[in-house]
Amino acid sequence: MIRSHFAILLLLLLGTIGSLSLASYLRIHTGRQIYLFLPWDMFLAWVPVGLVLLLACIATTLKKSMGKRVLVILIGLAWLFFYPNSAYLITDLIHPFVHYRRPDAGMNFTRDIEFWYHLSIFFSAALIGLLLGVWSLYIVHQLMKKVYGAIIGWTIAIFILLLSSFGIYIGRFVRWNSWDLLLKPGEIIQDTVHMLTDIEQLRLILPFSTLIFAVTLISYLVVYFFTLVGKDTNLK
Repeated sequence: MIRSHFAILLLLLLGTIGSLSLASYLRIHTGRQIYLFLPWDMFLAWVPVGLVLLLACIATTLKKSMGKRVLVILIGLAWLFFYPNSAYLITDLIHPFVHYRRPDAGMNFTRDIEFWYHLSIFFSAALIGLLLGVWSLYIVHQLMKKVYGAIIGWTIAIFILLLSSFGIYIGRFVRWNSWDLLLKPGEIIQDTVHMLTDIEQLRLILPFSTLIFAVTLISYLVVYFFTLVGKDTNLK
């Protein structure tokens, strides 16, 4: 089990390095300082992984105590605050269509390899972010199932995906960051109340959050049931 988790994270790390390397190559190739934000975005996508590893270590190794409960709650909340940063990379897929420049105004952009470099960078980043989110949620889900049972475990997992979908909207359009929950909680509450009571904003919030929720939920379910198939299949 530990080896399989290590292999998954190693592959995702290699994918992260590959995506960032391609972005560096594109900067050199075009002579433009583009996508300098991507290393930071991908770093934030990895933060929930580090937090969930710490959470799992504390939850499974320390003896029951008040101190353990406090640590689990604090780290769990930190993980929840940062969790949307993983799937947030899906929304970075807009950047190729913003920063790509056609060499010839009359040229079909799909026949220019540079466009595919732009798109590959953010498709791979989005896929990595999605998988990082799936992996860290899977660990939390298993911990919740062990403590509270299957029904509550699934309820918590789905609720987390719902919250995350709204959090991704806030990150993309309102530009709040995870740490602002601690630094500016009052402003975030005010903005949230305003957004949820403004009909015009809800016309974007509801369909956008629903789309993100659907993508993340389907991705999670596919990977989750793949793990069950893997456990049930005994290849000799």
